[in-house]
Amino acid sequence: MFDKLKQASQMAGMLKDLPKLQAKMEEVRARLAHTRVEGGAGGGAVRAVAFCDMRIDSVTLDPSVFRGLASGSDADQSYANRLVADAVNDALVRARMRMAEELGRAATESGIDLPPGMLERLT
Repeated sequence: MFDKLKQASQMAGMLKDLPKLQAKMEEVRARLAHTRVEGGAGGGAVRAVAFCDMRIDSVTLDPSVFRGLASGSDADQSYANRLVADAVNDALVRARMRMAEELGRAATESGIDLPPGMLERLT
């Protein structure tokens, strides 16, 4: 029962701060739209760069990946495709993590106490 009262109190406080939180979130998101993070796969054979607003900036393949593709085997092509997907997914995970860190920092600096798990739902 006390947990529910505590949660209700936290929610009321958060609703009171909602306009402030929304403005701060937009400010952070605008700044992070130009922030890049890098992900990789295959020991760096494929690198993907993403912006923190979940856009992919670039994908770079090591020449060894091209040589593998040139062989023409289905297994090599499948492996190269998997490396690209893994690198892109890694970059997007890093972008989400960076966004959550920055939003958490902004909320803390603004004196807004977010309930656990809230940042994951906001990013």
